Amino acid sequence: MRNKDISKILFEIGEYLAMDDIPFKPQAYKKAALEINGLEEELADIYKGGGLNKLKYIPGIGEAIALKIEEAIKTGGVKLHKRLKKALPVDLYDLSGIEGVGPKRIRALYQKLGVKTVGDLKKVAKRGEVRGLDGFGEKSEEKILESIEYFENQKGRIPYVEAKEIADKFEKRVREHLKISQSIIAGSLRRKKETIGDLDILVVSKDPEEVMDFFVSQKEIGRIIAKGPTKSSVSLKQGVDVDLRVVEEESYGAALLYFTGSKSHNIWMRKIAQDKGLKLNEYGLFDGDKRIAGETEEEIYEKLGLEYIPPEKRENAGDWVTEKK
Repeated sequence: MRNKDISKILFEIGEYLAMDDIPFKPQAYKKAALEINGLEEELADIYKGGGLNKLKYIPGIGEAIALKIEEAIKTGGVKLHKRLKKALPVDLYDLSGIEGVGPKRIRALYQKLGVKTVGDLKKVAKRGEVRGLDGFGEKSEEKILESIEYFENQKGRIPYVEAKEIADKFEKRVREHLKISQSIIAGSLRRKKETIGDLDILVVSKDPEEVMDFFVSQKEIGRIIAKGPTKSSVSLKQGVDVDLRVVEEESYGAALLYFTGSKSHNIWMRKIAQDKGLKLNEYGLFDGDKRIAGETEEEIYEKLGLEYIPPEKRENAGDWVTEKK
């Protein structure tokens, strides 16, 4: 199983337990889910390299949750999660993302109105059926519909100009408020695509924890997807996801190259490196264990014998230039 799948299972277990006012455990499961979403390495690879004990080195992962992760990796699921979901068969992960709909309200909506999905909730809210339930009202019903609209917007793409305005604002705010030596917007926005699915921001800082705390505290955030030591992901109320990564100075260029993309361009670059007996990843260009480039994109292209390729020309492998003569 991939990290996102295991994270979703743990998050849903936390939400199910919260319905019954079980102390401590719900937050522990949800905190673990956030930590997992922030990992760069797959849990399956971590487990393969060190078993259960290696999993417990991950912040927020204790013995009980490590065992659930092990079960998910080995069997593709978790018995506790399946049992809880059988008793209340709802799309708990997505429903929990709707503002004003907590675990207990989700149970009430299912028991009284048969709501299983966000789509079901939208239908009954539009018919005015939600306001009649205990604990709800006309205002909360309106708020739910507004939140569903935001949720649906998340699934689309936004124009380049709108995305750039959002990204520039976040990047500037992070740069001005924190001890950042470098910061830049990467991803498809840097490649100047007409529409953007999500935003990627890279920064260099000696205090990653401060950067992460500041980033996830912004008022525009609708939902925190992941919060890790060097990477956090959030969904904004405007309907776009933003990833922020803190990288080391010596890896800045390599990370920028990798997270700018495109995927086909990255594969092409790695193939050229391999043909020269080198290894290229988001941490640098390596000759064996020795990093020979990585601080800037330009030096990586130079070491590979290539002309520098502008970001907007990196859609397809090798379309822009060939190797230097």
